[in-house]
Amino acid sequence: MKPTLQPRSLLLQCPLALLTAIALSGQTPTATVPTATPTNAATPVLPGSRTADQAWAGVTALAQAAHRAPLTRLREVVPANRAEAARLRSEREARAQQFRATSRAAREFYTTHAAHPRATEARKLEALAALEGITPKDKSYERTAFATATAFRTSTSHPVADRIQVAHAMESVAITRRTLGRPWFANPLLAETMLDRLRAEFGERPEIWGQFLALAENTYCDASRDVAHRIVQSSDAPEPTKVAARQILERYQLVRQPLELPLTLAGGRATTLGQLAGRTTVLCLWDGNRHPEGPPGLREFRERPPANTSWVFVSIGALGPARPGKGPGAVPHRTTCVEALGWNSPIVARLRVRQLPYVFVLDEAKQLSGYGRIHEIPALLAGIGRPALP
Repeated sequence: MKPTLQPRSLLLQCPLALLTAIALSGQTPTATVPTATPTNAATPVLPGSRTADQAWAGVTALAQAAHRAPLTRLREVVPANRAEAARLRSEREARAQQFRATSRAAREFYTTHAAHPRATEARKLEALAALEGITPKDKSYERTAFATATAFRTSTSHPVADRIQVAHAMESVAITRRTLGRPWFANPLLAETMLDRLRAEFGERPEIWGQFLALAENTYCDASRDVAHRIVQSSDAPEPTKVAARQILERYQLVRQPLELPLTLAGGRATTLGQLAGRTTVLCLWDGNRHPEGPPGLREFRERPPANTSWVFVSIGALGPARPGKGPGAVPHRTTCVEALGWNSPIVARLRVRQLPYVFVLDEAKQLSGYGRIHEIPALLAGIGRPALP
């Protein structure tokens, strides 16, 4: 079974997707007084001639457009000049405005169609989108957005699963601010502390333990092992979450061990990882069907490739057709392989991979030094040769 991949948006880092998140309890709460919504611009008017379902489709279309809006993470690129910095600020502002429009439209929907089955979901969407609409300098909007989210978070008329999702998004905004734009799971100490606060607030809920698992999947490998141990040893974590955590611990057992894998070049010839490895090797598994140009997020390595490093890219599934206007997204000197079985590949099972793209770094002895996400490659390369933590 193909695992659920981690989405890019802060809202969508929760297990439930922004557009289709439905209360796990299946309950429909009674109508409550609408919460305050940021009103920096006029609320879109949903024509009265449209049916409620059509109105909801309009709200979700706004949310989809906001989620698809371009966003360059500050950690991914350093502006080369003032013009580039201005462009990035404009990009973030435009995206924030789209989420603000989504929040206002969601409020308009549940106010107009209070009895509609999607009214509860609209209230949650209002809060989540408002948080995504926060920008660094608009403190007035930030206060109002947090007030909207707090009202939803503390209202016992809403399903607990939805309240946890909004609470997690609020806490993630705070962590992102403290870590200069990095995602909530980038600092495992802050992330674990935050999740323990949610446990104290909501009790031992499977949604919160699911976020512990998300932390274990996304943080760096030593901290990942520690969080996975905590999940496995907990008497409150659901068994499916423990099963996934055990897979993380099994992957950690590969560290400091020789790693050899049978591979198939994109042209069809059989080879092995050992034959392709160099003094240092970065093995990157990615979705070649969605990104045939190469794994996303490698811009800095394409422009300034590390010395004495071999790059081996493995597409999990067949490579997709080249897309017009999409230039090379990967480092110039690399070897591309294909795992035609996709998520059923023995390599996926051996490496316990649950999300893409994902990287593994081998040292000169062809032993696994560490693993993680693409933005962690510099730290993984710098960590070659460090002692394994107990």
